Amino acid sequence: MAAAKGSMECQLYRSAFSGELVFQVKTTDGRPYEGVTPKHCATPDNAPSGAGVQGQVEVRVLSNGGNEARVSAPDGEILTVPAGLVRQM
Repeated sequence: MAAAKGSMECQLYRSAFSGELVFQVKTTDGRPYEGVTPKHCATPDNAPSGAGVQGQVEVRVLSNGGNEARVSAPDGEILTVPAGLVRQM
């Protein structure tokens, strides 16, 4: 199966660099993962702040079934996250 485009729900925070944002998502093992994404790959629900805002980042969906999904995040990491956080396009 080829990877499909999708989006993943996450928290978004300002970054030290103007062209990127920091995203945080809780993986299926319960640990939070933080990564960096270019701004054009993120859709914040509101303007990102120090406290963070809900939003989505573009991902490549590698598999999505049952209770979990495997995605390739914008920073290249392969993550296993709850399937409810991922939408395929």
